Amino acid sequence: MIALDEREGDNRPEDLEKIGKYALELGVELNDDARPEAAAAVGMWLFDGSIKKLPGGYDPGELSPNSPVRELKSFPQDLVLVGRSTILVKGLSSRLDLPVSLASEWAPIARKVLNRNNKTSVNIKDDENRVRFGEVWGTLKLWGAGRANYVAKKLPGPFRSKLAAIVLKSQERRARRKVTKRS
Repeated sequence: MIALDEREGDNRPEDLEKIGKYALELGVELNDDARPEAAAAVGMWLFDGSIKKLPGGYDPGELSPNSPVRELKSFPQDLVLVGRSTILVKGLSSRLDLPVSLASEWAPIARKVLNRNNKTSVNIKDDENRVRFGEVWGTLKLWGAGRANYVAKKLPGPFRSKLAAIVLKSQERRARRKVTKRS
């Protein structure tokens, strides 16, 4: 994302080499006879919908006979959902005539994550960048409450009523304990 966002030109060899290298590091494998620009073209095609012409003369349309998709030998399973999502976003933005570069949108987040990871690995005592157990616990509690709410809504009426009664009694007990502790 960062390499795509920081590129100085769509046909600049240094930028294309960097973008292509990172695309291959994601696990993308190209055909043996693929052009040298194919890896960069795949990365740009996947994450930058604002490009009208891809490097190496590739077309941005995935159904085009000259699409960089035709150069793919294999695509990593871990990226399939990301790939489908980016194609949907690009399709919508194209239909609405609003060119969107996902790389430009996601690059600030990527920079923040990379900067945070670098700081925590270099300076462990930097409290601002450390993940605290309380934060993780709070996140898990929120997630658990959301899941419980979802499951409760799916239960049949009689079970939902019993569950609501149990939850209400539990909340009443907690409230009584708080009052007792304050006294």
